[in-house]
Amino acid sequence: MKSADGASHSETLNVGDQKIARVYAEAYLAAAEKDGQGPEALAELESLVGEVFDKDERFETLLSSAAVGRHAREDVIRNAFEGKATERFVRFLQVLNAHDRLDLARSIAGAARQLQDDRNRRVKVFVTSAAPLPEDQAESLKQVLRDRLSLDPVLVTSVDPALLGGIKVRIGDIQYDSSVRTRIDTIRQRILERGSHEIQVGRDRFSSDV
Repeated sequence: MKSADGASHSETLNVGDQKIARVYAEAYLAAAEKDGQGPEALAELESLVGEVFDKDERFETLLSSAAVGRHAREDVIRNAFEGKATERFVRFLQVLNAHDRLDLARSIAGAARQLQDDRNRRVKVFVTSAAPLPEDQAESLKQVLRDRLSLDPVLVTSVDPALLGGIKVRIGDIQYDSSVRTRIDTIRQRILERGSHEIQVGRDRFSSDV
């Protein structure tokens, strides 16, 4: 189903959820920073995702499921986190539960990390290479990015053997590509385009002669 602006209903919901997640993240970090506990609060959120949700998808489903009542989820949160996490963190989860927003916990953690990175002038840089990037090359790349962006780059690396050589670097929506595969494809495309052009020129010349 399309909305009035042409976007699908699910896409509109996703955008709306991202905005709501950011609001919750800002409120959570602001409260923690008043006590000088911003980094610790962020660490708890990220631990919820990395050490709980990612290791037990059923637990994330339990917390985010509309089929499970609020009171039942409240008991689950209390039993799972009280005495193991800060009181602030447990209260925050209960607030999300009261508003049926526990399904946004993962997105809130991501939004909180982004907010913290923005404040610290840190930027994620996604780097894909044909083979694992050696540490010295990674450091050289980070230094180049620091000089050009005046930001602190955080490299997120991955490997794609199909690149053959070179790397792809993505920052936000901008991608820089120096892979051998891309250069080969570019050369191939240029050859094809030149061949098509020469064929067309030949046809035009033949028609003119006739």
